[in-house]
Amino acid sequence: MVQCSRVVDGYRQQYHTTVDRMISRPFAFGAIIFSFIIGAVGVFLFISQRLDRCTALPLFDPNLLPNAQFAIPGEVSGLPAGWSRGAGGVEVHGPAVDGQGFDLDGDGRGLQLIGIANYAQTPPITVEPGVTYCFTVAALTDSVLRSATRARLVFEWYDQRGELFQQAVTAWQPVVLWTPDRPPASWSTIGGAVRAPEPARVLRVRIEPSSDDRIYLDMPRLQRGGASLPIAESSESTSPLKIAPWPEGYQAAVAFTFDWETAMGGLVHSRSVDDPRADEDPVMRGMRMRTGVETSMAIFARHNVRATYYATGYNFLMGNREQRRFMGDPVFTWASAANGWRSDRWVTHRWFGDDPYGTVATDPAWYFGDQIEPLLAAGHEIQSHTFSHLYGGYADAATWRADLEAWNTVAAERGVGNARSLAFPWSSSAGMSDANWDVIEQLGIRSVTRLSDYGPYNLFPTDEQGLIRNPQCRWLPGREGRILACPDFYLTPNRADLAIAQIEWAVAVGGMIDIWAHTEEVTSVAQQTAWEDVVSYTVRRGDVWVAPLSEIAHWQIARMSLAITPVATSSDTFRSGNSDPAQRYRLSNPSPYELVGLMIDLPSDTAAVAIDHNIIPRTQWQARGWLRIDLVAGQTVEVTMWPTRSNSR
Repeated sequence: MVQCSRVVDGYRQQYHTTVDRMISRPFAFGAIIFSFIIGAVGVFLFISQRLDRCTALPLFDPNLLPNAQFAIPGEVSGLPAGWSRGAGGVEVHGPAVDGQGFDLDGDGRGLQLIGIANYAQTPPITVEPGVTYCFTVAALTDSVLRSATRARLVFEWYDQRGELFQQAVTAWQPVVLWTPDRPPASWSTIGGAVRAPEPARVLRVRIEPSSDDRIYLDMPRLQRGGASLPIAESSESTSPLKIAPWPEGYQAAVAFTFDWETAMGGLVHSRSVDDPRADEDPVMRGMRMRTGVETSMAIFARHNVRATYYATGYNFLMGNREQRRFMGDPVFTWASAANGWRSDRWVTHRWFGDDPYGTVATDPAWYFGDQIEPLLAAGHEIQSHTFSHLYGGYADAATWRADLEAWNTVAAERGVGNARSLAFPWSSSAGMSDANWDVIEQLGIRSVTRLSDYGPYNLFPTDEQGLIRNPQCRWLPGREGRILACPDFYLTPNRADLAIAQIEWAVAVGGMIDIWAHTEEVTSVAQQTAWEDVVSYTVRRGDVWVAPLSEIAHWQIARMSLAITPVATSSDTFRSGNSDPAQRYRLSNPSPYELVGLMIDLPSDTAAVAIDHNIIPRTQWQARGWLRIDLVAGQTVEVTMWPTRSNSR
């Protein structure tokens, strides 16, 4: 029995061993398969995440961008082969190039970008319609004004004929600031993704800055993917309604403006660069500035024109016997001979140190407070030429804040509201930091003019005749919807005919132009004649809206912000019995400004029209074919248009 039991136990053990072997083999095989699947999923997720972030893969770089390391020089000195730029200021620097600038990937090269009107553009890349592409570039700024800044991407799509047919833009993205005492841990990544439209065959990407702060770019890449990156949106917006560019159906807008400075408010600080009268007596010039207010007002009165006078801070003073200290009585060390001043006097001398501490009666060239009321009574507006007549691109954000706050303070003392528009002294916007623009926006400036006309900073290039090619106010880069930059034309006696040609071109494109000079210039017969001729010509045309610059800018901000949304309709009917489908649109004015005299071009077959379901009499729109609407700030209305009854009914 014992032996029999041992035999049974032996068979049982052999059975279990065999079964265990039969089970362990499939289990082990399954475990291997499972591990392989988990690993494959992990690799897939790893690859997907890197593609979504538009980053390189180990052992494989899907970068489609030619000359991404800026290693191949181009025909233009300093510019990599295949790359292009808007103006000078885009060039390769770095430790391996000239010992200047920064480098992220260790190859010793980075691409420098300077200028708010500038851009760096990639070489052309062949693409396939329907495929999503992403672009990233590392960015760093070493702004001399210690200002972080921003940049954005513009995707440009070209068809098989090589013609640009569509653009898509990203939102503005932050660029980290490097300073010697606080270098950042890493560079910023500026990125975006977009789906290639039909019939795209070639893509080029532009990198644009929001200020004049210098930016360094490195490690650009373009590849498929980018699901986690900001989506670039089409920059083209089509309106379902045709809206006239200006109120009441005017074809263009013209502002007549003057830079108006006292001896203390700029003339004593004149630079030898950009000021042909820098060597003249500032007191004599101040008296001419006074006289020019009277002569220019007389011209405008004859033609019922309201103008804009850009004033410095001392223009509001009736005197300064109390010896007020404005802006902390600053010393501007940037006002040096190296930067265009006739000497280094202002490097150590207080900016307002020459104030005679008198009155309008004793020192009329230094204080213009008595001229404020006559200007306002005549309907003219007074806006900011800065308080101190500072150089915009050299001043830091704190100085800008002190200047604009001082201007608003003294303006209020004479019954003038806070500045809404700014004319740069010496056209000195070149070098403006993002932080400077932040302050200007925060303090209520909504339009700027007298901007730099130098290459990388010039938002309004001219043609070979000297005419501004695109005389249109445009959004200041990085301030879309908030600040308009407006073009200006400097009027002198020998440029009067050219000024008229500039106005004609503005009419042709439905644009705007600011015609300007200094008030001291309208004291000569030749200059008065030039202004008389240009003002008279503009008014006689009858199709040009002449208004103060801030009014023009505010109307255009509201017009450009106008939201037009189609509203679904059934077969609405009106009282004449027409039952054809109506067209209905919701118009919203989200801006803080009124849209008075908004003109809508009605379809030629319009039989009836209603605003908020109130039928508008035919006599108000049928003769001209335009419907006039006034929209206050924040207002929304519905416009319904019914077509003529169909002939088939």
